[in-house]
Amino acid sequence: MKKITLLGLCMFFFVYTLKAQGEIKHQTQQLEAIQVGNYTAYLTQQSSSGTYEGGLDVLLYKITNFKEYTIQPGVHKEIYMLFGEDPDRPDDHKETMFLPDNEAFPITYVQKVYEGSPAMQKEIGYSPRINRLSDGNRIVFIDGKIFMIEDWVDKDNYKLEAVLEFQAKKMGGLKKMKEVMKSPKKMKAMQPHKVLQEYLDNAYNKQQEVYAKWIKSPKNAALIENIDQIREFIIGAINKQRDDWYNSAEYKRIKERNASASQSDLESRVTINNNTGKDIYIYEEGSRNGSRVSANGRGTFNCKKNQYYSFSGNSSASNGTLIVGANQSCGATVNVN
Repeated sequence: MKKITLLGLCMFFFVYTLKAQGEIKHQTQQLEAIQVGNYTAYLTQQSSSGTYEGGLDVLLYKITNFKEYTIQPGVHKEIYMLFGEDPDRPDDHKETMFLPDNEAFPITYVQKVYEGSPAMQKEIGYSPRINRLSDGNRIVFIDGKIFMIEDWVDKDNYKLEAVLEFQAKKMGGLKKMKEVMKSPKKMKAMQPHKVLQEYLDNAYNKQQEVYAKWIKSPKNAALIENIDQIREFIIGAINKQRDDWYNSAEYKRIKERNASASQSDLESRVTINNNTGKDIYIYEEGSRNGSRVSANGRGTFNCKKNQYYSFSGNSSASNGTLIVGANQSCGATVNVN
């Protein structure tokens, strides 16, 4: 009887495991639980002992829009966010776009832009740009939360920065203070690193399985090939246009004029090195406003007028020490020892 019961439990566990693996959702499916609006970023840094230190990110995180993935309309999405913007400078806010990392079974969404100008994209097509820096910035959706990742290398090598939770109402100062106080316990209970890693492990295995079958379809293989060809063509066109500019007679004339202007400017200025070990202030003849040159630093100044130095930022040319005589050190370097 015990053997039958044990066998039954083993079979149940095996079936349950297979069922659980089969229910792994890719990121576009997980996206169904994500809402447009503001999100609160709970920081996930840990002490050397592994204890969550808590805290909230003061920057703005807001999903502004979902659009159909231009390359696969109806299959995946383009996600637009205000991602780490300064809440006190709304005029500077710029949307960041995130795209799926895999056409068959995405396990992350990656910060991306499309190659080329809008005109080139419309004429030639769309291909996500490969960028070593921005490709390390990723987000993962799990059960309505957004896991914010930096420095992504692969599923086992990345940095989890924060977990974003939807914020239905604006959080006031007192509420934020309370959330900061509660955040260490909240992260301890959530165990975001464990949750994320378990998802990535299972989803990656599923991705490999699904993609291996998906890419065997001639239609899907052609899609990937076309994405790569569009990228190569646009980059080649941009490089050719750049080379045409560089080789043009007009570009060479402009460079010569710029060099001449730079040389003319250099010849009308003097460089002053501060070797005194203290900050000094340079005052132009007749001026009461000094320009600071830090200890062991340097600065360039008008050589057409007398220049004086002082150790005081509340001095004037008349109270300073003459170091550059008008029209005497143009294009040269003067040391203040």
